Amino acid sequence: MKHFIYTLKTGVIVFLTVCTTSCTSDFDNINTDPNNPTTATADLLLTPLLRNIVQSQFNYSDGPGLAHQIARTNYNEVEQYAFGTNEGIWNQYYLYLNSIQEMIRVSERDNCLSSKGIAYILKAFCIAQITDMWGDVPFFEATLGAENITPSYDTQKDIYTAEGGIIDLLKQADKLLEENIDVLPADIVYGGDRLKWRKLANSLRLRYLIRISNRIDDTNLNIPAEINSIMSLPLMETNDDNMLLPFLAGSPNKCPIYDMRAGNFEYTRMSDEMERMWTQYGDERVTVWFSPTTNSANTAIKEYAGIPSGCSSTTLTNIGYSQADVSMLGGYYRDTPDGCSAILMNCSEVKFLQAEAVIKGYAAGNAKQLYEDGITLSFEYYNKKDAITSYLQQTGIAFNSDNTMEQIMQQKWMSLFMVGYEAWFDFLRTGLPVQNQLLDNRNPSAPGEVPSRFYYPEDEQALNTANYQEAIKRQGGEDNINTKLWWEK
Repeated sequence: MKHFIYTLKTGVIVFLTVCTTSCTSDFDNINTDPNNPTTATADLLLTPLLRNIVQSQFNYSDGPGLAHQIARTNYNEVEQYAFGTNEGIWNQYYLYLNSIQEMIRVSERDNCLSSKGIAYILKAFCIAQITDMWGDVPFFEATLGAENITPSYDTQKDIYTAEGGIIDLLKQADKLLEENIDVLPADIVYGGDRLKWRKLANSLRLRYLIRISNRIDDTNLNIPAEINSIMSLPLMETNDDNMLLPFLAGSPNKCPIYDMRAGNFEYTRMSDEMERMWTQYGDERVTVWFSPTTNSANTAIKEYAGIPSGCSSTTLTNIGYSQADVSMLGGYYRDTPDGCSAILMNCSEVKFLQAEAVIKGYAAGNAKQLYEDGITLSFEYYNKKDAITSYLQQTGIAFNSDNTMEQIMQQKWMSLFMVGYEAWFDFLRTGLPVQNQLLDNRNPSAPGEVPSRFYYPEDEQALNTANYQEAIKRQGGEDNINTKLWWEK
């Protein structure tokens, strides 16, 4: 993949050079279209980056499947832990990183330091996605282009905590956005709102500091102090601060579920764990995300039912699976092309991050209020405001100081429905909410266990062999999906 990119880039440069030197001296005056820019600007680079990165977080298969938010009845190998390389996502995010690096270069060239801050936010997010799926990966040398087509693998610890790593990039981003007054790009998410971009930078930094908080004693970062300092900075507060993009009525920006082939759409069902949130607590968000069972749809009492995650066709037959008695995804995703949004981060998650920080003693605050705020914001987002009061009063939902982490992570899991792989990453970090064991666990090297990462792509094994081998040696000696991530240990 990398060789192809660099070869293509070199070919384009040579071609343009030949054309330029062989044409007439007034070629530029004759052929330049004043309405089309001939050089990149931060604005031009940012729009497709935002569109692609945010929409990629609308994950309706592997992410929610691994988190047991949904259960697929076919093409569910990942759900059964028969992991592959996930190479498409690897390539996708490294292409994003290359475009982001160009945005940084252009922002520095044009002295657009606020745009540089936005690029730092996107860079931190993208590399976090990569390292949280694979562990040690190329980063600090990954966007050097032809200067280095075989970048070394950096440790996940360094990617998170070293200078120029995730935490540092987000801290620099907030500072650039706070201290500069240059005009921001009129972006398609926040419309150039400086404060909202600062809130995103700080909210993501809180997410990633909490993520690595199991390794407080294995880093030079003072993680509790870092978390405490963020609590006084601008953070997402309302649903207006959410980092999202609404889907549109026209192609190519329609909700992908709207156009999904009927057979494939019907494979995605409610999970047992999600059914529990309905039957035990009457969680009204379930009625947005899923449809009533076919057999109950036209009756007075609507039923919402799920199935165990990761079942083979044989197991589905053995447990008596009936399509008509198990809920599919709801009309919120299916009935119109523009009925929902792709979400990269929402303010509900931020409230739960703050609540966790408080109960772990990293910061002062009211954990009960933050927990309830997180639930409230999620219900409001899905237009279920009228159900909030009674929901918060239920036993099991009402804040219980003896069961705080379980409650926080359960509700955070709900708030992260279809938000990339975030609920899965949280499960790897905390083991919460507790998942039902798979009936068909196909983990190849540790039967019955839950894996932690994907295999490295085959292109890396073939084209970046020495660095790939060094990385797997450092991580236990083999490319194993059960190798724990650094922050997971």
